[in-house]
Amino acid sequence: MITFDPEHWLEVAEACCEPIRGVDEEALLRTALNRVYYAVLLSVKQRIERAQGYGAVPRTRTHAAILDALRSGDSHFVRIHDGLQRLRRRREAADYKLRSAPLIATRVHAHLERGRWLIRNRIKALSDMEFRRLNVRRT
Repeated sequence: MITFDPEHWLEVAEACCEPIRGVDEEALLRTALNRVYYAVLLSVKQRIERAQGYGAVPRTRTHAAILDALRSGDSHFVRIHDGLQRLRRRREAADYKLRSAPLIATRVHAHLERGRWLIRNRIKALSDMEFRRLNVRRT
């Protein structure tokens, strides 16, 4: 069994910010936004479960449970929550809004860099003890 580091999804997002012959650019950029959101979300999930035990985050309503847990923490966690919410809105628009202004690669890449910063400078920088304090709602 392996443990996947969700930060690797950023490598996929990075690849999707570059043209791929025969692949629609809009589809690539929408995929990039999706992968950035899930890289951040799953990085939080991984840290919570490392601190509170595997299965601490419920398998249903996972997104809501993680967002609520982040809101229960101090200002560091609230900043992670706010960044994740912004990424979620972009991901939902990319996944569900079929009629919209075209995405711009440099802007999508900027979201990718913000996601990378959140993971490396917030999520991975906080101690397990701080993640133990989060109140994770079990459904």
